[in-house]
This record gives sequence, C-alpha cells and structure tokens, in this order.
Amino acid sequence: MGEAGKGAVMETSIDHLLVEKLSDPRTMEQLIHLLDKLENVTFLLDMLENFLQRGPEFADSINELVVLLRQSISRPEYVTRFENALTALHKMQEFLDSPQVQELIKSDVLDVRSVQVIGKVSRSLYQASKEAAETGTKRVGIIGLMRTLSDPEVQPALNFVLNFARNLSKEISDA
Repeated sequence: MGEAGKGAVMETSIDHLLVEKLSDPRTMEQLIHLLDKLENVTFLLDMLENFLQRGPEFADSINELVVLLRQSISRPEYVTRFENALTALHKMQEFLDSPQVQELIKSDVLDVRSVQVIGKVSRSLYQASKEAAETGTKRVGIIGLMRTLSDPEVQPALNFVLNFARNLSKEISDA
C-alpha cells in the first residue's frame, strides 16, 4: 500500500504543477500562439516526414552523382572544360568588378525607362532602315521637308529630338 500511496501523491503533485504551469499568463499566451500556428506546424512536420521517408532515395541519387563525377573527372576533356569554365567565370568577375562597369551600374543607362526608350529608338531605326531599303533613296526638297515637319505622325518624334537636344545641352554644360 505504501507504493500505491506514493504513486497517488506523486500524480496529484504533477497534476497540481501542470495546472499551475497552464494557469501562468505567459504559458497561456504561448499556447494560444502555438495553436494559431498549428496548421503550419502540422504542414511542416508532414513535409519533414516525407523528406525523411525519401532519405534513402536522396542518398542513392547523391551516390550516383558522386560516382558519375568520379568517372567524369578522370577524362581529360572534362578537366579542360572545367578549367575553361573557371577561367571564364574569373574573367566575368574581373569585368563586373571593373570601374567602368561599376560606373555604368550607378548611371541611369540601365534604368528601366532608359532601356524602354532605347528599345523604341532601336525599333524605329530598324523600321526606318527597312523602309529606306524597300523604297530606295528619294530626293526631298525644302517644301517636302516643310510639309513633313507639319505631319502629325512626325510631330512626336520632332518634339522628342528637340527635347533631347535641349536636355543634352544642359548635361554638356553641367559637365
């Protein structure tokens, strides 16, 4: 009976400690937070379980890759390719670290708006070149030029060129 009595007293004290711990406001707050995240925790545990179940499959794949790499390294053409790739990466890093590229990155040349304008200009240049090749060289006199300058399709480009000239002049004088 002594052993049974000890078990009952021990169980009562554990129950009392558990109730006391659960009554603590910090513990209640943490439990509520945990319950709010329970769905995420369950999802994470499911993913971890699936990952661990596939462990042997991952190990086999890694082992096959190591065997394949060992076989490939012994071939001289792969060693040469690897050395060439490393040399290319080193040269690319030197290029990217150069002061010229760093200055280019700081400038507005790579700004999205600049790239869009350059794209429009290059498409226009290509189209104009194509049309000039198709129609051949036409002589335009002063009256034809004046008529073209008042053409509504030419006006936006003319305004662009004039604004560009004005802003370029400001940039040059500021430099």
